[in-house]
Amino acid sequence: MQHGLVQTGGFVTNKFILETPKLQTLRLKYSSALLTLIFWIIWFYLWVPLITIAGWWFQIRFFQKELIMVEGFEAFIQALPTFIGTTLALTGTLALWALYNFSRFKGMDRRKPLAPIQKSDFLQLLNISEAELDAAQSNKISTIVISEEGKITLQENKLDAIHSSLKAADEND
Repeated sequence: MQHGLVQTGGFVTNKFILETPKLQTLRLKYSSALLTLIFWIIWFYLWVPLITIAGWWFQIRFFQKELIMVEGFEAFIQALPTFIGTTLALTGTLALWALYNFSRFKGMDRRKPLAPIQKSDFLQLLNISEAELDAAQSNKISTIVISEEGKITLQENKLDAIHSSLKAADEND
């Protein structure tokens, strides 16, 4: 089924589905991203009771023992500045790299569309006759067979052969 088509007894084009993100407004993109983020947060929030039950089930009391009974909280507080400094250094490095790339490639779209392929290119690449190429391009379904030696042959589809013979019969009548 093609994108944008909804099957309701027959195929009906649904004009409400945007197939190209370029056609979406900035407001629509941001609202879609916000809704996605909200529902991901809700999804993770729904798992909290199961994670808590799993923690109780496995009798995880390690953190309570280390932080409260053995007074590991002070060690945590002592290690916290190093942890925060490392996190900020990594975040700053990533931000500088992103800024460098943004300034370097600003306004440049390096994704260029490919040039259209000419018929002669197909004939040379596939090493087939022009009649075979015309048949393959006009068929709705084409079967391409590649041999062990790399020779490409096109087999005519049976449905297309039936349709073309019926068309020829109608034209003769």
